[in-house]
Amino acid sequence: MKKKNKVITIIAIAIAVLGALSWILVKNSTNKTPSYSIYKLGPKTIVKSVLTTGTTNPVNTVAVGSQVSGEISKIYVWYNSIVKKGQLIAKIDPTPFMDKVNGDTATLASDEANVKKQASQTAFDKLTYLRDKKLWKENLIAHATEQQAKTVYLEDLQQEKYLKSVVDKDKAQLNIDRANLSYTNIYSPVDGVVINVNVAVGQDVASSFQTPTLFTIGENISKMEIDTTTNEADLAGIKKGNKATFTVYAYPDKTFSGIVHNVRINPTIVSGVVSYNVTIFFDNPDHLILPGMTATPRIYISQKKVPLAVPNAALRFMPGNIAPALKSALGNEIKAGEGVIWILKDSKPVPVIVKLGDNNDSYTEISSSELKAGESVVTGTSEGQKGATANVRHGFFL
Repeated sequence: MKKKNKVITIIAIAIAVLGALSWILVKNSTNKTPSYSIYKLGPKTIVKSVLTTGTTNPVNTVAVGSQVSGEISKIYVWYNSIVKKGQLIAKIDPTPFMDKVNGDTATLASDEANVKKQASQTAFDKLTYLRDKKLWKENLIAHATEQQAKTVYLEDLQQEKYLKSVVDKDKAQLNIDRANLSYTNIYSPVDGVVINVNVAVGQDVASSFQTPTLFTIGENISKMEIDTTTNEADLAGIKKGNKATFTVYAYPDKTFSGIVHNVRINPTIVSGVVSYNVTIFFDNPDHLILPGMTATPRIYISQKKVPLAVPNAALRFMPGNIAPALKSALGNEIKAGEGVIWILKDSKPVPVIVKLGDNNDSYTEISSSELKAGESVVTGTSEGQKGATANVRHGFFL
């Protein structure tokens, strides 16, 4: 019986102790002062920039085609081949073109022989005409005979002229077919690197209606560009010469630099959204950046050092326990172009209305006669503490 009473007593004491500890913990939790995240007020350099996307390309890309139709007999380059201007890169089977040239040569020789033959006949008929003309003047032959000799001579002259025109035509055709024969050799028009190959040995190419693209050559990939798609809302302030940095998926930890080359005035409209192409030139000496890579450029528009600036989070912060009357008074007092920040004084946030200046995605310039560098600006509450935030846009609580 005594043992049972002792156990009951121990349990009762334990319950009492736990109850006391719980009361102390609740009291301490209720009285605990909120912990705030603060930012030391001071000068800041506010950099404005625009983030966009684009594709890397050589500054000049040349599509190499064929001026004649035929079968590809040889290819001398492949993807990534470094080529020089005038270098032979492919060949079309020249056999049919050589046959045409040989045929033209034979035809020309035959027609030139006809001209020589006709020239001899013309010379003979001229002498006949001159002789008959002299005899007619001396009344030794009839006038009709002299006229007949003259007609034959004049016909000879016309025939010789015609045959010479045939020779000229033969020469023109021979030049055309020689040129077509030369076109069976396909040369690189520029120094560069082969980006794409659209043909294979044995493939027929036809240039009857549209010149086929056999190779795509990027001229000097040591200097490249990014073709971006930039929304019209972000276009203000972007101009030639602006600095830019960018990353590509292949090297996510590496940042590359470039400059804005131009803003193309030709708009692109997709689903009612207007965008413009902004080209960014950059050096690619190590050839790390390849044509067609997706780039994420940041274009820097302006840079300004301001005396006082706060994180944008400070303009959105509002204590959770703010009195309704104070909240209403701030809402009535604040004007367009102003905002509210909370300064920590005696461990309590105190509101200060500030004038807003330049800003970017992270910081906003502020000014107020009540503020000085080094003061603690509340940007939020630590995890586990009660608090609230209110968005501020153009100085108004939302």
